[in-house]
Amino acid sequence: MKKIFILHLLFVLLLVGCNNDKAMKPDTPTNAATLMEFHISSQNYSAFQSLFYEGTEENVSKSTFQQFNELSTQGADLKTYELITFTNGEMLLVEFAPKSKDEDKYKTVNVKEVPDSMKILFNQ
Repeated sequence: MKKIFILHLLFVLLLVGCNNDKAMKPDTPTNAATLMEFHISSQNYSAFQSLFYEGTEENVSKSTFQQFNELSTQGADLKTYELITFTNGEMLLVEFAPKSKDEDKYKTVNVKEVPDSMKILFNQ
């Protein structure tokens, strides 16, 4: 009986030890946004701040962070954008399709000119 218990325990430890699951890292914009959404929904302000560039952690106060939780829902739609700012002040917002593991390139979904009334969002 003791041998069966030990063999069973070793089998379980082997299964757990060979698990390939890795914690998500903020190594892409999508992963960083996914982690940010997770930290907002779990109300983990310090983990949320850890996603910020050094010296910018206080850009979002704890009270603003708590307001983000009130905005969040069970699901979230994540999109990847890049902003092109020309020297004349004009801007284009480029939306990319989600990159799959089979793709080695990002593909553009849409490009929009940023209206003057919205440029202040990007010039802070």
